[in-house]
Amino acid sequence: MKTAIIGGGFMGGALAEGLLDSGWGRETLVVAEVRNARRDFLTRHLRVPTVESAVEAVQQAHTVVFAVKPQQIKDTLAQVKTVWAPGKLVISVCAGVTIATFEQMLGDVPVIRTMPNTPAAIGMAVTALARGQFATDKHLADALNILSAVGKVVVVDEAQMDTVTAVSGTGPAYIFYLAEGLIEAATELGLSREQAYTLVYQTIRGAATLLAHDTAGPAELRKRVTSPGGTTHAAITHLEGMDWKQAFKDAVAAAKRRAQELGAG
Repeated sequence: MKTAIIGGGFMGGALAEGLLDSGWGRETLVVAEVRNARRDFLTRHLRVPTVESAVEAVQQAHTVVFAVKPQQIKDTLAQVKTVWAPGKLVISVCAGVTIATFEQMLGDVPVIRTMPNTPAAIGMAVTALARGQFATDKHLADALNILSAVGKVVVVDEAQMDTVTAVSGTGPAYIFYLAEGLIEAATELGLSREQAYTLVYQTIRGAATLLAHDTAGPAELRKRVTSPGGTTHAAITHLEGMDWKQAFKDAVAAAKRRAQELGAG
């Protein structure tokens, strides 16, 4: 049985690449992408079957992953509704789009709403899954099988999905933004760009690995390197004086509000 990915953009492409890297056969996938240049790239780079038409891809597949922009989902569903057959499983990676949207457009279909993040391309994603009223344990297991191929999976209630989007879906961008700032600070204070990249990349990688392996948690790990009157203490004190943590919480809340707006159409 084939799995169709509707939308070959960054997330759709990342998911396809992650599945291939985890051992999926190319013949088990088909990617629908309307942009000629992107479709050609996917054909050359991933060597998976690609088509221009979402309708054509849906006709070939038993499981359909929707990875289009949230603003495009209703038009896409209107197109594929004409060929939708009972029994097909919907897996959505569209930020903010509710399960009810798919059920209203396609009927009493099994829907698994998910929110992976872009490290899916290297098998390091974290994905939250929520299932709709017509999805069985078998449907959930099928979705877990697909998404666990590209990283860790957490099952949540749909009411939590917009928060997930704001935390882990958007989360990689927060880390990249931090890296940008650290690199700029390093170069402005005299390091070469090459030196700055090496120091920042490995610092983030090492800190993330330590966080994953040490059960103490982030607050305790931070305290361990924050000696009173030391350099880290000076930096943290400065950030606290700017209410940096609250600013970060506000940013996550803004991302959640935007996810809700996208879901509302």
